Formats: sequence, structure tokens, C-alpha cells
Amino acid sequence: MYDPDHVDNKELWEFPPKVKEAILKRDGYRCVVCGRGEADGVELVVDHIKPKDKGGTNDINNGQTLCMEHNLLKKNYSQTEAGKRYFIKIYKKAVAQKDEKMIKFCKTIFDAYDEFKINGHIPRPNGRGKGKGRL
Repeated sequence: MYDPDHVDNKELWEFPPKVKEAILKRDGYRCVVCGRGEADGVELVVDHIKPKDKGGTNDINNGQTLCMEHNLLKKNYSQTEAGKRYFIKIYKKAVAQKDEKMIKFCKTIFDAYDEFKINGHIPRPNGRGKGKGRL
């Protein structure tokens, strides 16, 4: 039954303006994933690292600055999925540029995903696992 006197107090899902500004300032007004900012023509958002519906808070430690592209990626994938997909992009670019240092770095990241059995449904470039035929 409808009760007009019942008020459901819900904590705001958005960061308070002062916290939002502090997060943007801390992150240098740039996306923490790609480093782009408004000067690069991208829209920035302040995002919850741990979503509110999973127990995240509206404090500065649970906030990060993301461009719209990476915010949308995060909404579609968990952070580890978005991260792995991002490292796949970095790896492919490093291969194209023959950047051996970055290739080795990405391989190490992919090894960590494999070792901890995280996001195995996202195939790593050129095979899986340590040893034969991988990366």
C-alpha cells in the first residue's frame, strides 16, 4: 500500500561536488587509463572504482577520472576485463612498433591474468599460457 509519509532515505549515487572536484584535481584532470583530458577533446567523468551497488562509497578513495570511452568500457566490462582488453590494444601497438620493452611488459601482464585465472574467456594475443607458441 502506498504511504505518502514514508520517506526512503537513499545515499546519493553521485559524488558530492567537492569530492568530485578533488578527484579530478588529484588525477590531473586526465583519464587515469589513457591520460587524455578535455584539452584533447574528450569528456571526463568521475567514476566509482567499486560500484555503489557492490558496496562502493562516495569518497575520494573510491573515485577515479575516466574519459567517456573508458567509462563506457568499464560499464560494459568489469575492471579486470577492461584492463585486459586495454593491454591487448597496447600489445598490438607495441608489436606494430617493434617496441620490445612494451611487448615484454604486456606478456608479463598476460601471464599474471593466466596465473590467477582471471578473464580466461578473453583470449590473449597469439595463444595462451607460458611456453610454446604464446605471444
